[in-house]
Amino acid sequence: MMKKMILTALLLVGFSIPAVAQNSIENLYCSDYHGYRVQIIPDSSARLIAEADISTYGVPQIRINPMQLKELSPNARAFAVGHACSNLTLGHLVRSVDNIYDHYDRVGNADCSVAAKLFYSGQVNKEGIDAIEEEINQMSREQWSHFPGPIRVVTLNEVCELKPMN
Repeated sequence: MMKKMILTALLLVGFSIPAVAQNSIENLYCSDYHGYRVQIIPDSSARLIAEADISTYGVPQIRINPMQLKELSPNARAFAVGHACSNLTLGHLVRSVDNIYDHYDRVGNADCSVAAKLFYSGQVNKEGIDAIEEEINQMSREQWSHFPGPIRVVTLNEVCELKPMN
């Protein structure tokens, strides 16, 4: 089931994250679970690095705090914004969860969705995924308070089962 969700997310998200890795919010593209373009809003007052939301008018959006993005490596930036995008692509904001286990399952799905996108688009290899894991797992509590999702141990290569396509 998780592999099916990841592949679906990859198809819906497309190749939308490269601009963030290069510090360009203007060229970022993300689509929601309907395939509609997500509004990307730079917001220096945003509490999180990148946060997915749906406006009161039903418009999917991601608020990105560019100042907090600067504290991360380009690949970790792409991961953070991609995690927020994956929440919209996978429909996490429009369906409720029944319990904490479902919530953490969604967090894992979003993590694997963005890891697969970065890996299969060629932006990072297995070592790049390891480097993202290491950087995220070494963040302080203060940094975690601004990172998308709950505080967790990120184990992308182990959990997401990323394999070369050849």
